Amino acid sequence: MADKSFTTMLFAKSPSLDYYIRYASGTNLDHPSDASTRQAMDYFFYGTLCDPDVHRLILGYRPGPRQIRPASLAGFRRKVARGRNYPLLIRAPAGRVQGLLFTPRRRGDAERLAAYEGPEYVTRRLWVRPRGADGCQPAQVFLPASGMLPAGLADWHPQIWRRREKAAFVLSLHRQGSMPCANR
Repeated sequence: MADKSFTTMLFAKSPSLDYYIRYASGTNLDHPSDASTRQAMDYFFYGTLCDPDVHRLILGYRPGPRQIRPASLAGFRRKVARGRNYPLLIRAPAGRVQGLLFTPRRRGDAERLAAYEGPEYVTRRLWVRPRGADGCQPAQVFLPASGMLPAGLADWHPQIWRRREKAAFVLSLHRQGSMPCANR
């Protein structure tokens, strides 16, 4: 069950066969959440932040097992962002994305996550299911900003990313310093 403010996504193929994601809503969905709202709620990680080395680098510490746990998000699929080595989510009614549910515990966690995701992503409150839970709970999920972000046709697979892209990706984050951004 998705947040009522998150309505539908429309998909259209471009001549180059890339999908474009458009958010259709009567409200402005592309305003970033303020930091106080982000800090008070869990986050659902579905891409590079699922990797322990990446989330440790971004957060500046290794979250404990009660702070980060497996979860899933129904109604979406992971796709490779066109021209990038990280994912984005697209609406897929029969889809389910496995990821991690992260509970911020330190001051600055929300700001570090927002800086890492950069201006291409904004947070949305969606319902995720922690592994072993009877029901769903709300969590902040980073989704594409600006109404349009190209997604390639290929699904994004964490195992393939770790094998092919992780080393160079982590090196680029290290080179950026204390507040790295995935899309630099």
